[in-house]
Amino acid sequence: MLPLKEYQEQALEAFTQWAQALEGARADSEQAVMALAKAGLETAEEQRNFPQAAWRRRQQEGGIPPSAGPYVSRTDEAGRPIPHICLKVPTGGGKTLLAAGALARLGRQTGLTLWIVPSKAIYAQTKKALWDRTHPYRIMLEQASGGRVKLLEKDDPFTADDVAHYSCIMLLMLPSANREKNKDFLKLFRDTGSYSSFFPDSDIVIGTEQLLQQYPDLERTGEGGQVKESLFNVLKMMRPVVVLDEAHKAYGKKQKKANEEFVRAVNRLDPAVVIELSATPNKGISNLLVDIDGPALHREEMIKLPVQVAATRNLDWQSTLQQAHAELELLEEDARELLENEGRYIRPIAVVRVERTGAKQQDGERIHSEDVRAALHNLGVPAEQIAVQSAEQHDLDQFEDLLDELTPVRWIITKAALMEGWDCPFASILVMLDNTQAQRAITQLVGRVMRQPHARRTGRARLDQCYVFCSNLEVGAAVANVKQGLEQEGLTGLSGLVLGEGEELKTLKVERRAQFKGREIFLPLVSHRSGSGGEELSYSRHLLPAVNWSLIEAPVVYDPQHGDA
Repeated sequence: MLPLKEYQEQALEAFTQWAQALEGARADSEQAVMALAKAGLETAEEQRNFPQAAWRRRQQEGGIPPSAGPYVSRTDEAGRPIPHICLKVPTGGGKTLLAAGALARLGRQTGLTLWIVPSKAIYAQTKKALWDRTHPYRIMLEQASGGRVKLLEKDDPFTADDVAHYSCIMLLMLPSANREKNKDFLKLFRDTGSYSSFFPDSDIVIGTEQLLQQYPDLERTGEGGQVKESLFNVLKMMRPVVVLDEAHKAYGKKQKKANEEFVRAVNRLDPAVVIELSATPNKGISNLLVDIDGPALHREEMIKLPVQVAATRNLDWQSTLQQAHAELELLEEDARELLENEGRYIRPIAVVRVERTGAKQQDGERIHSEDVRAALHNLGVPAEQIAVQSAEQHDLDQFEDLLDELTPVRWIITKAALMEGWDCPFASILVMLDNTQAQRAITQLVGRVMRQPHARRTGRARLDQCYVFCSNLEVGAAVANVKQGLEQEGLTGLSGLVLGEGEELKTLKVERRAQFKGREIFLPLVSHRSGSGGEELSYSRHLLPAVNWSLIEAPVVYDPQHGDA
């Protein structure tokens, strides 16, 4: 079983306490509703909204982070409140592990879980982990269900007995909730007849009426028509737990209409609980239960830091590639010493972003993957150490495990194929040869080279940090782009560990004064209350979010042309 990091333990403990508060609030709400019904009185919405009551209870107990923002309520199509929370986990922090851990702590040994991911790459990565019976995520789920996990994809058959006797986990990819444009989403609504075990016989009118009494929001073939035997209706009846991975990519930040559509799509599934995982949650949509920052990952040796940034403004791209090649050789030298002295194998890898990769796109003007391959050959890199990963070429697919000692790859050339859903802790160098004025490339790729192999530092400075080489860009701009990239990956609080050329981390040694030498000195630690315990006070996490900025008037700015503003 994979040992949990301290911040992961704290996150799952926060989830457990919220789940317990939720069950208590649910029982109180049901009791109050029954009592009011017996008295012939109407029930106020506030009394039915047990998820909000549980949230407030945890807030009073100090179990909600100050950065959470106001609570956001949701209801399904039957008017029931939906408990939904978000775990903010930076890239490299183990989102899938926390999702599996949260499911395990819900205590549901049977029933249906929908595990929704936003892209093909993340779908493939998640499936590989969950379908592997030896993987820690799968083991965690098996232990929680008593060894009764049944994994499903959208088109896999399953029955009412399966849901009653197994913990059924269905992996879905729903990048869009627009029924008119998304064919995959439309498949959920087809009346296929494949799920007959969930429905009464079509000729039993009484059974259909009873079904609609219990589930009034099921889709029908028309006004007054029969209930559709669709996967969508099955999901609504099963009241699934929904795990929404990379929720920020599903909701986005600026497209309000698309965000609302996706929220409605999830709500229409009548979920029992929604568990979101996100590096950068949208506070107007998500209820932030856990807020993990960059320093937490750094303390637990999950990421390589600092990030060393080098940029060239007036040199050609070949010079940038040559600099990266020289750095990779130094890393390989350290890696060989690590293997000889400690028996620990690391093979440093450089990821190179180019402008073109297609077979017919090599025009001699834009930097093509084959141009870079030829340049690496000229630098003495063997052909078997170079892989191109693109929409047309998938060299990495031939290797079952990039971390295996028999895998030769040391250079990966790509354009956009590794933007998300790709994980290789051996990657330590990012080389940006395209027009890096397009900031999106740096911000999305920097997280790909930050993961620490085996989540454990080597003790060798070069191997324990990562590197970004940029062509045709000023150092200051490159550093700013990398800092922005860390923020977008949820790695807040690390901007001081992004260093430009010539910069280095400085350690200041302070000697004790004579009268204090040889004595024990206890330094006070200011803590922030968190649940039943405490954590080190953070100015950015605990103090700034508590300030009501709307009450602070902006200063008067003097305009020399028009006088006071």
